[in-house]
Amino acid sequence: MRVYKEFADPFRMNNGKRVKDLRDWDERKEEIKKMILEIEYGTMPDAPDDVNVEIIESNEIEGHIFHEKLHFTFIPDKSRPDVSFGVDAQIRYPFPDCLEDRKEEIPAFGKGGLPCMIYVGGYCSLELLDAGYIIINFENDQLDPMEMGNPIKGPAQKAYDALEFGSYSWGSISVWAWGARRILDFALSKDQINDDQIFISGHSRNGKTALLAGALDERFALVCPAGSGCAGAGSYFAVGEGAETLASLTDKRRWWAWTHKEFSQYAYEFRGESKKDLPFDQHFVMALVAPRPILRMEGNEDWWANPEGTSCSFLATQPVFDFLGTSDCNQLFIRSGGHQHNHEDMMAMLSFANHYFFGVPQARIFKDLMHPLHQMPDLFSWERLE
Repeated sequence: MRVYKEFADPFRMNNGKRVKDLRDWDERKEEIKKMILEIEYGTMPDAPDDVNVEIIESNEIEGHIFHEKLHFTFIPDKSRPDVSFGVDAQIRYPFPDCLEDRKEEIPAFGKGGLPCMIYVGGYCSLELLDAGYIIINFENDQLDPMEMGNPIKGPAQKAYDALEFGSYSWGSISVWAWGARRILDFALSKDQINDDQIFISGHSRNGKTALLAGALDERFALVCPAGSGCAGAGSYFAVGEGAETLASLTDKRRWWAWTHKEFSQYAYEFRGESKKDLPFDQHFVMALVAPRPILRMEGNEDWWANPEGTSCSFLATQPVFDFLGTSDCNQLFIRSGGHQHNHEDMMAMLSFANHYFFGVPQARIFKDLMHPLHQMPDLFSWERLE
């Protein structure tokens, strides 16, 4: 693993002073949000003026609805209803017998509504569904297509460009995260869902999306990115052998449109041709989740996703959780294997959610880092806050 530079101090405010108390930290969080959007991901609009949700397909057994296909129509400006765009989503409900089993095992389960996972992408976790969780997922490519090297501007960006009442620099990850937040708006409107027990997950580029949405929106109670790598939970400053780098991510032949269109200028720093110094690494993004719990899921052979760098960014995030008094809420799960979101990950995530939502003793999911702690390089020298 190569460490390019010392990790930046998340407690160092833009005016040079260090955070001293919670009021300072609230101010610092706003500075960090502004930085990551204006430099890395691109800015995004607020919620649209109007959203129409239509049930286009419903499946039930013996009167119990277990699956609905939904279509969301977003109208950014209600004075211009001719400018709109949409996305399909799926919502799946657990069967009644699953709920009865959960309520017997966990007396608090279901009080105030059911827990819910919003999943970015097409995957549905049967493990969580069988455990009584509602699952909502959406294919984010509908909002901004994934095209390598020659990106197509998606319907979300086209609609907001047409209105000309705001200028947004959002790349694809920001567009997708914006969509996840709109799905969250919908989830919060459902009586069946407990508003305090909604979390977000996704894998690979969708893990990047889940992390950004969860970092920006405190209504997500838990944040669980998987295999998210570069522009996700992986570090730019600490990069394992064979891992994606900022330079490869923003290469014009690859995924440069996923981030702010000018983000590639910071890649020169890691080629030894410094033009602009990147003032933060991904531990800043994850610090925005604190004090809420975060679980990163990684495969120890998923080299492209930089599990070693994720281990480093995990360590650099810990002082923020310590400062906020939620040290145990910063978690990392490393399993054997490569680039997938598999059953082992799902069971770790279920244990994580059950613990923080219902107080169920958590299975030991924190595994050894890619390097033992005593062998990890010195990542930072800045003083921790008490």
